[in-house]
Amino acid sequence: MDPATLSVGEKERLCRAYVRTLSRNIGPRQDVPAPDVGTTPQMMGWMMDEYSRIVGQYTPGVITGKPVGGGGSLGRTEATGFGVIFTVREAMKHLGLTPSECSVALQGFGNVAQYASIGFKEILGGKVVCVSCWDREDKVSYTFSKEDGIDPWFLKSITDQYGTINKEKAREAGYQVEDGGAWISKPVDVLIPAALEGQINAETVRLINPSVKILAEGANGPTTPEADVVLNERGIFIVPDFLCNSGGVTVSYFEGVQNDMNFYWTREEVLEKLNNNMTTAFKGVLDMSTQQNVSMRDAAYMVAIHKVVKAMELRGWI
Repeated sequence: MDPATLSVGEKERLCRAYVRTLSRNIGPRQDVPAPDVGTTPQMMGWMMDEYSRIVGQYTPGVITGKPVGGGGSLGRTEATGFGVIFTVREAMKHLGLTPSECSVALQGFGNVAQYASIGFKEILGGKVVCVSCWDREDKVSYTFSKEDGIDPWFLKSITDQYGTINKEKAREAGYQVEDGGAWISKPVDVLIPAALEGQINAETVRLINPSVKILAEGANGPTTPEADVVLNERGIFIVPDFLCNSGGVTVSYFEGVQNDMNFYWTREEVLEKLNNNMTTAFKGVLDMSTQQNVSMRDAAYMVAIHKVVKAMELRGWI
């Protein structure tokens, strides 16, 4: 189902019907759904409202990613993309790279890629060489680049709510519009796949430029196991997806905390807490990787599993 093909009323009815079906299986102390590809804060607001109607009381903590003013959190919109950048910054420190001298190519231009590109430029001071997007009209993807680096705020201003950049306006502004796969072969320091899973595979991994030093997985599962082997052989530092893109779910947790308190933090407070959490998480995974001489991906699983086992021990389950 493509939400772009539905009217506002159809989207609302679909969201509410979805929650009616799931209502017995979700709850603020049971299972809390969060936004993903194709959703908007308004959709999450409809879902929260429908659940509240079913249970007979206002229950903002049942859903995250809600609109600000409707139980949502400031900073949630940019959380995933900025979280990616916080982990990239820590990877650069580890590798001895100077952020302001580095460049990046991104796949995608939805929420994650938009704020990752903004963060790379404004937080790190680096150069964003290109982004790519899916064109809903042409049914193909394109890569948008500019010789002196792209302006992510400008591209965001000519992008629809589903991540399709207006290529005519981009060309008028001096952007080069290339094949959708061109992003992966750019001579940059950092690659950020921030679209769909399986995009870096046994075939496409061979196209990665030798200049690439960091692969930060903004998307879920963008790298296949076959590509992982090649990346490790080449010594490319991988920030694995469930560490790299966990900024969104972290601020979703912050949103739930604020819902419970019925007290809401400023954007600056939210992003400061996010920065601290992402930095701490990165260092924990890096330490495990170094101590056990394993990849960052394996180290991330080891850290996560250790925490689950510890919690089970404390509860007397094992």
